[in-house]
Amino acid sequence: MSVTVYRSNTIITLDPACPTATAIAVRDGRILHVGDARDVLDLVREIPHVINDDYLDDVIVPGFIEAHGHLFGDGALCHYAWLGFDDRRRADGRTAQGCQYVSEVIDRLREEVAQHEGDDPVFGFGFDPVFHDGRTLTRHDLDAVSADVPVLVMNASGHIAYANSAHLARQDITSATTDPGVIKDASGEPVGEFHETALALVLANTKILGQNAERAVRDGASLARQAGCTTASDLALFAAGPAFETYRNVANGEDFPVRVVYSPHIGDMSRVFSSDDLLAHVTRLREESTDRFFCGPLKWTADGSIQGFTAALRWPGYCGDSDHAYLILDADTLIEQVTPYHRAGFQAAIHTNGDEATEQALRAIEHILTEHARPDHRHRLEHCQMASRSMFDKMARLGVGANLFANHIYYWGDIHRTRTMGADRARRMDAAATALAAGVVISLHSDHPVTPVDPLFSMWCAVNRVTRSGHVLGPHDRITAAEALQAVTLGSAYLIHRDDELGSLEVGKWADFTVLGDNPLTVDPMTLKDIPVRGTVVAGRRTSE
Repeated sequence: MSVTVYRSNTIITLDPACPTATAIAVRDGRILHVGDARDVLDLVREIPHVINDDYLDDVIVPGFIEAHGHLFGDGALCHYAWLGFDDRRRADGRTAQGCQYVSEVIDRLREEVAQHEGDDPVFGFGFDPVFHDGRTLTRHDLDAVSADVPVLVMNASGHIAYANSAHLARQDITSATTDPGVIKDASGEPVGEFHETALALVLANTKILGQNAERAVRDGASLARQAGCTTASDLALFAAGPAFETYRNVANGEDFPVRVVYSPHIGDMSRVFSSDDLLAHVTRLREESTDRFFCGPLKWTADGSIQGFTAALRWPGYCGDSDHAYLILDADTLIEQVTPYHRAGFQAAIHTNGDEATEQALRAIEHILTEHARPDHRHRLEHCQMASRSMFDKMARLGVGANLFANHIYYWGDIHRTRTMGADRARRMDAAATALAAGVVISLHSDHPVTPVDPLFSMWCAVNRVTRSGHVLGPHDRITAAEALQAVTLGSAYLIHRDDELGSLEVGKWADFTVLGDNPLTVDPMTLKDIPVRGTVVAGRRTSE
């Protein structure tokens, strides 16, 4: 079969035996040779080959791997009202303008009501009270949008929702509803705000995010590809049903531009499957994995969102009195739920934003490993935003990885410094340098659609630790550009248990690489986020112009 030789004046391989190169030879989607162009061409001289010089003046790096995102949801949300504070790029290249004021949120929803069709509620995503002086949305606010049409808004974190009276009536949510997370006023009436597990009440029997699954999958992949990703993730997927089967079929197509590692959400799926049936189901999914669409770690959610005041923090908790902290899964519950899957050889990815949730998860993992030792388990903590040095030391001892939400430093760093935790605790958030010093393998992620998928921006955040206001939050925890590049490539590959096939440009690995307009290791660190993505190559095939 023919060989393609990609030449570039700058190839960063992340292979310590050959850190830089000027050519990569590809056959059957894998790297056949990598090194100096003269040596590579000499090795293939008697094999039919073509030379590709399209990237000669660009910089080739290992393909970016977004190890914590929500590809399907990101693509689906492109087609709903954007209510976030910042502008947001859509899959088609357009930009949705941000809402600087609550009045703009109301006006945008009114526009949606005017053109609304069907039975589902009018839906918007991205609202966050912390950017509006804590001004939340109540059912009375949303009743001003429509008294008759159900209206539902999702907070930017994905952990909180807001609904109008029409939607509450449709969902039969009243003063008699006693589910945790239903916020009520002094008289016991629901105010229209719902936290964490109560989201199931407002989403029940709606088709939000489930409509037009193929469009959602392709748009989510387009956003990831535009950001330079060659592998994307869907962490917390309901991995069953027609939408999932559509997802699987589309993602396995030769024209699909990214590999997908997906994580079944055990909490959500356990509402439909019995314990034994769910274990059997995810075991089948693992066996049916392909190199393009594969079952990765299983997902658990232990707490909520820090800026939503629903994450579980250790003493002294939150600043002020806005504490709705939820420890959704404590250590004992995690032990009970995770153990059967650990024994079956699965990897666990546990969402822990607050340090109390991190502590509970580490206690659970330590117990499980003591009772059921298993080498190379690679259990992970997701976001892991407030972990202390002692927690990272414990993670290193247990072999637990940290998938750090670096983008949070820019988007919410000032909020945490002044309103949720205070400057002393906020300066240690997403502590990449501390984690690396302790010997913990890390990745950096966007949690898209919470923030836009953009590995270069995630690198910029971890390297500079600059907030919206320009404050450097915890300068001691800045990492180098080389460490950040490793985190979004080889570190991510390790955390998805695919570092034997992905994450660096080495012979035998898949020929997945990202093409950049400048060298991330030599530019001014403050310009990392501005490096243009020229294209991506997956299994040796170009996916974009």
